[in-house]
Amino acid sequence: MDSQNFNSDATETIVIGAGPSGLSAALELQRGGHTPLLLEQGQEVGGMMRSPRWQDFTLDLGRKELYARFPEIDALWRNAVGDDYAEYPHRVGSLYKGRIVEMSGKYHGPMRAMPLGWLTLGGIDLLRGWVTSAFRSPKTYEDFWQFRVGQTFARILAQGYWEKFRGVRWSDLPPPDDNPVGQARGTGLMATAKNAIAMASRGGVSRQVAWRHPKAGTGQLFEQLADEYSALGGRTVFGANVTDLQPETCGSVKVTYAVDGKTTVQTARQVVSSMPIEQLWNRLPERKTASINMPKPGAEADRSVLLVYLFLGVPHQFPHAWLEVNDPGLQCGRITNFGAFGGRMVPDGKAAYCVEFFCSGQADILGYTEEEQVKLAVSELETAGILNPRDLIGSQVLHFPRTNAAASWREQQTAYRTALFGEVSKLKSIYHVNRPGADWASLSGIQAARAILNEDRASFDDAADPTRRQEDSIPQNARSKV
Repeated sequence: MDSQNFNSDATETIVIGAGPSGLSAALELQRGGHTPLLLEQGQEVGGMMRSPRWQDFTLDLGRKELYARFPEIDALWRNAVGDDYAEYPHRVGSLYKGRIVEMSGKYHGPMRAMPLGWLTLGGIDLLRGWVTSAFRSPKTYEDFWQFRVGQTFARILAQGYWEKFRGVRWSDLPPPDDNPVGQARGTGLMATAKNAIAMASRGGVSRQVAWRHPKAGTGQLFEQLADEYSALGGRTVFGANVTDLQPETCGSVKVTYAVDGKTTVQTARQVVSSMPIEQLWNRLPERKTASINMPKPGAEADRSVLLVYLFLGVPHQFPHAWLEVNDPGLQCGRITNFGAFGGRMVPDGKAAYCVEFFCSGQADILGYTEEEQVKLAVSELETAGILNPRDLIGSQVLHFPRTNAAASWREQQTAYRTALFGEVSKLKSIYHVNRPGADWASLSGIQAARAILNEDRASFDDAADPTRRQEDSIPQNARSKV
């Protein structure tokens, strides 16, 4: 829309949220000569990538990986943190029945520190799975994995963790649409070999060459970006709770937000929102009519994450950056070991673990007192042999309701969310930039800012389509624009 039709008193752009996507959008706009207004509900930047602190510990919100899928974002982060954006051993273990098994053959070779009995049974199950796959296709996700790696290895290396992580049993999920298991149908050794080759071609070691992490936690990275934004004259309002977004016929948007009980209504020519799509939708008037024909939210809308931090007066007891808990006898889903990232997150001679519980609905643990939650976390780590309660010097508990730990592209593609993406995309003055993964979120924010600077909304819709995995393909006509 021609700028002369906008409200002349409107702020150029309001950016909602100072997490990776909102902060990247605000910084890019400021660099481009605009003066956006950044509204942050909390009291610090970083969103879910901020760094909680306890005494002389500076950590992450659970396990955080910083991918290098997009060279521009990788360069942005390297420039922001410099030498503090350091490589670390991306070593991951599986905790199963009191033992830590290596997820990569890089450590302990192909045996991955498994007992001989597990390896023998796993090998038998692996052959059984391959043979079975030659005669029938998998009917469930559980079948798919058991045909691929055998029942024993599936349970030791993946099943318990992923069922906790996603909140769904494998037996209740269909097999992947693109699965190769059973495609080489037939009988005999040749068909089995073809299936084995097809299965072995999936997954594997990540293509990321090196893994990096800020030495003082992920919050360090986004605090540096926020400092640059402020140095360029960027404006930020902390403690700002956005309650309503009202698109106007002239194309601008009325934004209502409250700070310390005082309500402000401000008009913006465009809004960049890093809120989850459900939260954005609930602040729009369109929901009152469009919601009548909307699909219903799925179980993912009721997920939450409970983080129990345990601080120890002794060094960490295992070398892995985190453990995926496949043991069905333990409630926790993942244990992050911040000392294994190197850097300055954990003081010398001490340790800090984050015990993560992935919760569905009204999980019992959410009704526990904080003391009971800490007691459960300590008990589970003691049972696993990786913590002595006498070494505990402190704890901290954080709960994030309506937060899905499995925040990947695939989990975003529910019928309800897809419908919301479609409805919000019709509002051309509102740019939705919340994406799974800090790098993808940052790129989406930058794409929105450039579309605003170039007055080319179509480029954003093409390049930042939330229904397409951004790392797979960006339309060539969009690459040159953003």
